Amino acid sequence: MTDVSLRRRTVKPTRAAATLTYHGILIVLTALYIFPVVWAVSMSLRTNENMFHADQLIPHPITFEHYENLFGILPDFGRYVLNTLVIAVLGTVGTLASSSLAGYAMARFRFAGRNVLLLLLLLTLMVPAQATLIPQYVWFRDLGWLNTPLPIIIPLLFGSAFASFFFRQYFLTLPRELEAAASIDGAGPWRTFVQVIVPNAGPAYLALGLLTFVQLWNSFFVNSVYLTSQDSWVLTQALQSLVGRYNSQYGEIMAGVTLVSLPVIVAYLIFQRWIVRGIAMSGLAN
Repeated sequence: MTDVSLRRRTVKPTRAAATLTYHGILIVLTALYIFPVVWAVSMSLRTNENMFHADQLIPHPITFEHYENLFGILPDFGRYVLNTLVIAVLGTVGTLASSSLAGYAMARFRFAGRNVLLLLLLLTLMVPAQATLIPQYVWFRDLGWLNTPLPIIIPLLFGSAFASFFFRQYFLTLPRELEAAASIDGAGPWRTFVQVIVPNAGPAYLALGLLTFVQLWNSFFVNSVYLTSQDSWVLTQALQSLVGRYNSQYGEIMAGVTLVSLPVIVAYLIFQRWIVRGIAMSGLAN
């Protein structure tokens, strides 16, 4: 037996063991991430008598009374969905539009202080949102914007540091020949960006768009600061109102959590391929 054949026989079991270990770890991590979702759905389908029984992961019997009760307890559930949708959609669109422009400028244009600007942009990521919350609250209060979505949406129209850096990294992966060809055809910077760069950056827009949408859809802290009247509540605030000081309606809460999470889960399952591609490509360039 030659050394080459012996080496090949040794490599095959090693690769098989590594592959088996890799997939085993993925299965365990997937189960850990999915279990809270399965548990929430399970609790939403249990009867009140079986709510905290350990053998009820698959409820028996199954009941939908908590979903029916949810709309009775929160008769304005549709209003809360609309309020949340307005903030999430407008905030996502504003973030994508402004941050992509800023990211493109930092990736392609040469101007004095570009590196300093990038450094300052990254430094702002280290400042917690709570540090600027009080001056922002005073400012928006003086403008008369409390109990409206404006204090949440308007800042997002100017983008964010993370989103701008994300787009910069992605645009650096696009070949400059695209812009050179557009320039030969007589396209200016704006037309090049809209007609050439944006179509080729679809995965980046989709990935960051979904991440931003999910963040705004699930946001609670900032909304609870600016939206104090019940008419202006979002879904997370409405569900929080079901948590009592001495008693909580766990079945209805889990039913609400399931309904709120469902659109996000479906969107991720549909677009996961492009989301992974957009996130992966944003890290290829320095």
